Amino acid sequence: MRTIKRNDFTSHPLLTRLQELHKQPEELYIVGNLPKITLDEYGRATPRILTIVGSRNHTTYAEDVVRTLVESLKGKPVVIVSGLALGIDSLAHKHAIKNTIPTIAIPGSGLDKRVLYPRTNVSLAETIVQSGGALISELDTLSKAAKWTFPSRNRIMAALSDVVLIIEAQEKSGTLVTARQALELGRDIGVIPGNIFSKNSEGTNELARQGAHVITSPRDLFDLLHLSDKDLEEHVTLDLTLEEKKIIDALTQPLSKDALLTKTKLTPTDFLITLSSLEMKGYVQETFGEVRKVV
Repeated sequence: MRTIKRNDFTSHPLLTRLQELHKQPEELYIVGNLPKITLDEYGRATPRILTIVGSRNHTTYAEDVVRTLVESLKGKPVVIVSGLALGIDSLAHKHAIKNTIPTIAIPGSGLDKRVLYPRTNVSLAETIVQSGGALISELDTLSKAAKWTFPSRNRIMAALSDVVLIIEAQEKSGTLVTARQALELGRDIGVIPGNIFSKNSEGTNELARQGAHVITSPRDLFDLLHLSDKDLEEHVTLDLTLEEKKIIDALTQPLSKDALLTKTKLTPTDFLITLSSLEMKGYVQETFGEVRKVV
């Protein structure tokens, strides 16, 4: 673990962004390695810094969204930042590691294993560091998490980022605190639209209504990050057979197996074999009697 004083933030391009905060951290404690980045004339970082946050009690839909979007960023110049919390934060870190994308965790506690919060993510924190990422906190090493520490750490996540992506958020939640802080700093905000009847989507849908960038596909996220999407279509469909593509193209909305079979015009045997293949590849999922597209 090393400590960087406020006067030394200029020693790393990423940390210079903290100077934009009204209340800068006096010092930072860091475990692991900060990514090497450069800032262009517009202030954008290369690799791009994408902060992903959302509900602790997330839906299956949100889980699918995180997996799909993070997978689409594999091999791209991106670093994923999140808060090590349960739910969306954990998923963001785990899928980043799975896809060999550097990730930084900023917990609402000190970094000593005895106080690291949440306790269930101590192993994940270790994996983040082992995979080449980092843990960052402004709190003393043995400081325990408290209600005030989370809004405080959220401002750091917002300041470090190029884009803040909100996956799910209730109308009054800590996730929206991060969004507000990011807006104050002039960062781009991306939101995932959700079910209008779901409390988990109240916050994101309201942000969308107020003008946040609506993300409905990997291409939308690439555009917001100012990344090239020239090989995006290849990445998504490269391993699909002709029969698999028929099913994917037919799933413009969730369908029952019978309806999907009729729409694809495949033989029953080919249909079942192909559908099983798509499920194993993670492109489709069957829930509540309906098949829906994940990618």
